[in-house]
Amino acid sequence: MTTPQDDDRSLAAVRDAVCYRYNDDAFDRVIYSESHDEVANGRARVPQEISPDDPTGWHARKRSTLAAAMVFTAPGIPLLFQGQEFLEGGWFRDTVPLDWDQNEEFRGIVRMYRDLIRLRLNYDGFSRGLCGQFTQVCHLSEERKVITFHRWDKGGTADDVLVVANFSHEPQDGYVIGFPAAGTWKLRFNSDWHGYSDDFNGHPSSDVLAEPGEYDGLPFRAAITVAPYSVLIFSQ
Repeated sequence: MTTPQDDDRSLAAVRDAVCYRYNDDAFDRVIYSESHDEVANGRARVPQEISPDDPTGWHARKRSTLAAAMVFTAPGIPLLFQGQEFLEGGWFRDTVPLDWDQNEEFRGIVRMYRDLIRLRLNYDGFSRGLCGQFTQVCHLSEERKVITFHRWDKGGTADDVLVVANFSHEPQDGYVIGFPAAGTWKLRFNSDWHGYSDDFNGHPSSDVLAEPGEYDGLPFRAAITVAPYSVLIFSQ
């Protein structure tokens, strides 16, 4: 997330991080984008690392929230470090309190974290796959910087989840990917939604209809649209 140039960003490394397991249990690991050890002792918070001169600017917000969305959709036990949900910058010092004014200033980002938590815990009953053991990376393009992965527990409606992540500063329009089942896939989350930040453009991502046609090793396909540095989450 902190790599400045898209061309230097490795989607293979992202794939390996998403799929890594200790033993045979997907939940034998803690996953995070910020932790005590990573943001102290000379290391800065992720927004600060992304944009040292503008840690609350567009690039810092887009790429740090991309990181958060990956944490909440990858298998493992998500860890949030205090203040990352409202873009706390600088580096962690236990003598300096959090800037709680940012909780209000970036209330849209706080809402994004809340929405991701609801999906991760299947509070609304249509994202059970994010609680499941199984993960398959279906699509990876180093050229376009797009990765998709399928999460499931037992599989089927309200269980299968497909996650699409764009690690590029360019939008991807009409981008064809594979889906594990036919029919309408509802867009449950779009990190580019305007409600999360005034300068997120609300790129026109939407529900899609998966039709027969093998793609990415899956039996069905559909064309999606995803904004720069953004994540989409689909389920049925």
